[in-house]
Amino acid sequence: MAALESKTDRYRSCIKQLLTQYAAYKPSYGDIEVQTIFDTEHDHYQIVSVGWDGKHRVYGCSIHLDLKAERIWIQLNTTKWIYGQ
Repeated sequence: MAALESKTDRYRSCIKQLLTQYAAYKPSYGDIEVQTIFDTEHDHYQIVSVGWDGKHRVYGCSIHLDLKAERIWIQLNTTKWIYGQ
């Protein structure tokens, strides 16, 4: 990483990389798309599952991270991935 890159920029890059990696794992059931949502202007980052499992609609946020004051806030993590404590 560039020496002039800010701490927040490094965090943004790491968060995007982690969430993109997680989104590559597709559910083994249903027709479900795992989407990444990156709002770099307001520093909100999410993983959302959208689709159908048979006749049942699937929609839900599994990970929601925010960047505030050069810190990563774990707003929601329903996965088995542990990002912090």
